[in-house]
Amino acid sequence: MNDYIRRNLESGQRCRQWFIDYAPIIPAASIFETKTQGMTTEVNNLETTAGQQEVAFGEGLSATDVKGSERQDLIDILDPCRNAARAAEHDVPGTRDRYRYYLAMSNQALLAAGRSFAEGGVADESLLKSYGAPSGWPALVTAACDAFEAAFGQQDSAKGQSVAKNAELNAGVIAMNGYKTQIRHFVKIYAANNPGAQAAWKTAAHVESPPKKKDPPTP
Repeated sequence: MNDYIRRNLESGQRCRQWFIDYAPIIPAASIFETKTQGMTTEVNNLETTAGQQEVAFGEGLSATDVKGSERQDLIDILDPCRNAARAAEHDVPGTRDRYRYYLAMSNQALLAAGRSFAEGGVADESLLKSYGAPSGWPALVTAACDAFEAAFGQQDSAKGQSVAKNAELNAGVIAMNGYKTQIRHFVKIYAANNPGAQAAWKTAAHVESPPKKKDPPTP
């Protein structure tokens, strides 16, 4: 939940409490009451959606951790295969060039390299094994690639959910503020002789301004 949504939600929560504290001012079955009920619903929905977004955000962080772990698992199986190919290069020229990867590779490039290793295993499984690669290394590389690629999907899904919830929150803030604008006029009418209620509403409805950026120190 970004700062804009947080500040508006906090205002909505204060307004919701105002409806409770000054319930006698609100005539039963009036449009005023209907609007306060509508705004209360929007505030409740915002709280629920904010919670759901936090869950999605947490899942995104978890998926990022998983992807990092699966990346390392892939590297751990590629490394002995690459070393075996380097060892074989003197006796079988060209082997080293078929099995290359770099730690600084992007995730997509590393995955592609892993797939290339596994494909090369069709012809070179026994060769690299004889130079020290693990037994069944092509299958091990394929399994590591599959797990790494699956982690991509988990992270993308979590990010998509978080973005969707943020859109819902923005729409909810707009709807809530629409109610608040109308209710402000009802407060002026029904609390005309109650300056305390008017002051309390003004405080509740106020949305805090974002903190100002501090100027850099003068050199």
